[in-house]
Amino acid sequence: MALYFHLFFRFYFNLKISIMTVRLAFFVLIIISGTVIVQAQNNFSVKTMSGSIKGTSTLHDWQSEITKIDFRGDFDEEGNTLKAIRNVEVKIRVESIKSTHGKKMDNKTYESLKSKSNPFITYTLSTARVEEGLNRSVSITATGNLSMAGKIKVVSISAVGKVLGNGDLQVSFSKQLKMTEFEMKPPVMFLGTIKVGDEITVQFDLILTRSK
Repeated sequence: MALYFHLFFRFYFNLKISIMTVRLAFFVLIIISGTVIVQAQNNFSVKTMSGSIKGTSTLHDWQSEITKIDFRGDFDEEGNTLKAIRNVEVKIRVESIKSTHGKKMDNKTYESLKSKSNPFITYTLSTARVEEGLNRSVSITATGNLSMAGKIKVVSISAVGKVLGNGDLQVSFSKQLKMTEFEMKPPVMFLGTIKVGDEITVQFDLILTRSK
């Protein structure tokens, strides 16, 4: 009889421990599920944008406007704060770049970018680190492949992002590049009397909205 009660209480004790383990696992699952619900992933595209390419020449500084950009990307948000960025693809048609100095400069730009054989400039994100700042702003350090004039290079970009009151995202950045790094020849005009500098600065201010 003593052996019977010993086995019974041992079985009961093990069963109670098993039930407690299941309850604990269920509780942890609820917590994890709640976190997943709070941290939502959204796909964004361009709502409005302003972009430019700036440079120098032996005559004067110059600027070209980027009038169109295709953008796709996945953004993780928690509350009103940006937490992570993935799957970003940026595509710019070369002939959407328009100079403030007219068609002659445009044609030289397209020639340098080899637009006939490479009609697009593209940037594909590889990795991104997001760090929180003040007032819902974040600092973004991104690394990806930039394809320009038929040459692909790994390029790092530092940007500032912010979730706006209406749920849109604002992303701004500026990046200096050298044309010769992409095997481009800086434009030369008027029989070589005007030479464009090798270094250019690309600037963007994007307002991104959730894709429907």
